Amino acid sequence: MNVQLIGFELTAMLNAKEAPILIVAALSYELQKLKGVKHHGVVLLETGEGIQNAKRQLEAWLEQNNARAVLSIGFAGGLSSSLQHADIVIAREVRDSKSKPDQTLLSAAQELRLGFPVSLGVAVTSDEIVWKAEAKRALAHSLSENRIGFVDMESTAIAEVCAARGLPFLIVRSITDLLDEDLPLDFNLYRNHDGRVDSKRVMKAVLRKPLAIKGLLELRRRSRQCADRMAAFVIGLCEILDLRSKS
Repeated sequence: MNVQLIGFELTAMLNAKEAPILIVAALSYELQKLKGVKHHGVVLLETGEGIQNAKRQLEAWLEQNNARAVLSIGFAGGLSSSLQHADIVIAREVRDSKSKPDQTLLSAAQELRLGFPVSLGVAVTSDEIVWKAEAKRALAHSLSENRIGFVDMESTAIAEVCAARGLPFLIVRSITDLLDEDLPLDFNLYRNHDGRVDSKRVMKAVLRKPLAIKGLLELRRRSRQCADRMAAFVIGLCEILDLRSKS
């Protein structure tokens, strides 16, 4: 399903009188494929990487606006050997959080038939970018046997903020790096004081480590595929929710 070829507007999906569904992602390019779709029933919010950025930006938005629900999307590292590049994982559990994803949203998401793998799993949140395969394997060992999981940097923050406000939420990720893969660089070294990765510092690092270029280009290619699939997921989910609201 190529989201760029979809010929309808999300405006028609939701009643304009209702509060919108807030689509939250850490990075702008995780939302990129949704930015070209005109809509009023869905609002996009970029928070920046990490627990503190996600919490601060989401709380600030909700102080000024109402949301019908929060859908957290983005990229993640795989914690299960069965996961492949760009696979979609829907969190039915958020590690270190007492809050549960909304069952209505979860049920609707499970109805989707998108032509690529969609699994249910556990969201594991890290304060740092987990870039080494060894670290991912350590997290994977903490999961129950045969459980699917992913690691990101925002899920517990999203769950905490939504739970405090009684907001339904769902967390969905697309896999950029596999369980046994290192990322091409330790991106933690190039984060600013606010926790965001500084692209200029990354580029300077690449000049010193030209062997990382191939890995970065591959990561960019995968990110584009992940963004395509995440957008298709969001549009499909909104369509199902719209149909349910009319039935």
